[in-house]
Amino acid sequence: MQTQKVLVWDWPVRLMHWLLALLFTGLIITGKSDGDFMELHFYFGYGLSAVIIARVIYGFIGSDFARFKQFLYHPVDIINYSKTLLLGKGKEYLGHNPVGGVMVILLLLALTVQWGSGLFSSDEIFWFGPFYGSVSDEMTAQLGSIHHFLPNVLLALVALHILAVLYHEVRFKERLVAAMLHGKKPHSGESIETIQTPRVGVVLSLGLGLAWLAWLWNIPV
Repeated sequence: MQTQKVLVWDWPVRLMHWLLALLFTGLIITGKSDGDFMELHFYFGYGLSAVIIARVIYGFIGSDFARFKQFLYHPVDIINYSKTLLLGKGKEYLGHNPVGGVMVILLLLALTVQWGSGLFSSDEIFWFGPFYGSVSDEMTAQLGSIHHFLPNVLLALVALHILAVLYHEVRFKERLVAAMLHGKKPHSGESIETIQTPRVGVVLSLGLGLAWLAWLWNIPV
């Protein structure tokens, strides 16, 4: 059966993926710089929140393989696929496989908690999140603790994600990094239609993400 290259991840998915990677890297670096780049840390966080909001919206009204319903699997399917990763190559998925889908959800949830708690946090010297002081002191302290602890969890998740990608690259010869650059993956099954990038989905997701970013950007830190 002839193998063909199929567009799986359209440009909004790829753009948001790499923006998240860049912004997360910037946040880790500036967050560990002892306050020297704290203002930049806030703005990186604002950018990250806007991209995640756009990605979540696009997960409901975006292209076929970008939608959450495409890679949310039954727990039994997730367990069975996890076993095949160790025993040998299992069923091929054009989009995210069951384990990859879980990782996407975990990362989006953890990152959302991280930037959400950051809006209520402060370095207790110069910089204050836009919603700092809008909740009780006890809640502020709890959110601050979460914001300082969660990066360790996020770094572990990112490391696991990178290792999983490398595992697929080396063992199964799946060029996932390249696919996230050009969007295409090889497909040897029945011919499928090329995915379409929905104009409404792009406008709403990116538009609302940018509107949120503009609003945050105008709030003093």
